[in-house]
Amino acid sequence: MPRVYRGRMGTPTGSYDREALSSFLADLGLVLGSEDLEAVTDRYDLPALFVGQEASTVLTSPEEVLVLSRRSSVATGARDAVAVLPELVSVEEVGWALLWIEVRWSYRDELAAETADERCRYLLRRGRGTFEVCVVAPVD
Repeated sequence: MPRVYRGRMGTPTGSYDREALSSFLADLGLVLGSEDLEAVTDRYDLPALFVGQEASTVLTSPEEVLVLSRRSSVATGARDAVAVLPELVSVEEVGWALLWIEVRWSYRDELAAETADERCRYLLRRGRGTFEVCVVAPVD
């Protein structure tokens, strides 16, 4: 069952709940780190789209989402991280139901020191009391 984030989501108010969005991102970091397939399904609007520098990939299953997540953490040198912390960099509302956001992910070791970081942009759909990832685009 999708996790519900309290706030004014799903209604055409022209604004979003920053606290709910921050909570969703923290939860997304935990879900991707735990590799819980059911939880990934609840947070992604599959099929979703991964847009890379060289090619785009349609993500049709939670397994594909996790493979890309693992590949990303290896590429950033963060495969030994024990925590992933999101920092919301920017938010642009694209209509009442869509948000185009940029997130800086900080990978931390067992001493809470940052070992790597990466930036991604996401197109999120809000509704049904939660957010769902529709598009992922890493930022170099």
